[in-house]
Amino acid sequence: MRREPEQELMNTREQVMAYAKGDFSIGEKRFIEFINEFLRKREIILSSKDLIVDLGCGPGNITERLSKKWPNVNVLGIDGSKEMILKAKDNKNRNNTTYKSSRKLEYLCADIKKLKLTEITSNEKITLLVSNSLIHHITNIDDFFCCLKRLSTRDTINFHKDLRRPKNKKIALDLKKECSKEYNEILTNDYYASLKASYRKDELEEIIKRKELYSLDVIEESNQYLIVYGNV
Repeated sequence: MRREPEQELMNTREQVMAYAKGDFSIGEKRFIEFINEFLRKREIILSSKDLIVDLGCGPGNITERLSKKWPNVNVLGIDGSKEMILKAKDNKNRNNTTYKSSRKLEYLCADIKKLKLTEITSNEKITLLVSNSLIHHITNIDDFFCCLKRLSTRDTINFHKDLRRPKNKKIALDLKKECSKEYNEILTNDYYASLKASYRKDELEEIIKRKELYSLDVIEESNQYLIVYGNV
């Protein structure tokens, strides 16, 4: 199945609300566990001096989980959709006062294709650069990797999880049908568009090789997802 790019941003309130109501907790939990295990094996301990940035944060699902896992670490969620950032901030404010006061969580609306490190921080480097279901939204994949280069220092560790494009249309339609059993029409159609817009492991490996980012690896996390991780 050939790749079909989709819209880069979810700008309508209907799309944002449909996505925000979706339960993606199982996949999100696995992603956080993957990051945590990577750090544990390398004996990396995060502190208040570190900064975690979640690119394409949407309503803040992964951003919130990162902040809960490492409550003393500064966490910044970035998205190009104003509606998504508004929803993320609303979700943050819904938490009780005790929890809010114990974490360092902020959100920023910005275009990652133009974003510079100096716009995020002047005193800190980014320790972890994370994204979940962002790669397939980028029309030109070079824009994504150029963003990683601009925001990463030699010590920044990247973790980027995304959908895997199915081998053929039948598999994609079957996945869409399964999605429709649990989610509404808006989210189901967006999911199908995302499947068609996503990449295969070999495609991303070829792009990484072309851009000489030899410290980045790609693994297939399951039959539906992959993770790009490492340094740039």
